[in-house]
Amino acid sequence: MKSVRAVAYITFKEGIRDRIYLIFFFFAVVLLLFSLFLGMLVIGDPNKVIADFGMAVMSLFALLVVIFVGGTSFSRELSKKTVILVLSKPISREEFMLGKILGIWLNVILNIIAMAFLLFLLLLFKGSRMWGIFIQAFLLILEMGILTAVSLMFSSFTTQFLSMLFTFSVYIVSHLATTIEKASMTLKSGLSRTIVKAISYAIPNFDYFNLKNQIVYGLKVPSVFYYKAVAYFFFLFLLFSILAMWVFKKREV
Repeated sequence: MKSVRAVAYITFKEGIRDRIYLIFFFFAVVLLLFSLFLGMLVIGDPNKVIADFGMAVMSLFALLVVIFVGGTSFSRELSKKTVILVLSKPISREEFMLGKILGIWLNVILNIIAMAFLLFLLLLFKGSRMWGIFIQAFLLILEMGILTAVSLMFSSFTTQFLSMLFTFSVYIVSHLATTIEKASMTLKSGLSRTIVKAISYAIPNFDYFNLKNQIVYGLKVPSVFYYKAVAYFFFLFLLFSILAMWVFKKREV
């Protein structure tokens, strides 16, 4: 585990210094501040607009950090062959891959926490204490943890561009899993309904990590939802992390 921590720490430091990360964070802050202006344009409750737009910004820029920082960090090390130097030391490929996943995920966590605090302060400035922002931030951290493992899995055997494309595709499809399942109910053919429903169960379902509407409109969420979300996270995070380590172990560098 000492080797994993070392790789994670170095990866985290590299991510913080990455220009892409800093640029994304800057634009995220600008858009969060812009939400105050949007709140002034609505007739209804401006705080709901600020919260809804702010959480959408959090999700968007967390996704961009995973795709670009995750997609470029590992590919850069492979192209420059620095990974060979690292693996010549007493560290296994599995430890190296796990360290990369955790290091990039830490970058994303820092990004999400900073944006959540800024959004909360903006709402506090407008007279609203919406603590649910931090709940959604926690769920978003879990979601991005899974996506980070997915990104590194693709980076371990494809090009930088394809890794980004595949990761983005997984994100989109995972947010459509519930929609796909509901669409299967409208099919007349029993076989088609079974196939489409099986597909909806086979792909990750990121709706487990989405409470934006409930938070904005103050709806109650059963406590069992959080237990399911955490359990689902551990299952998918372990699955894709193990796949990423297995693929990287088989790859020639």
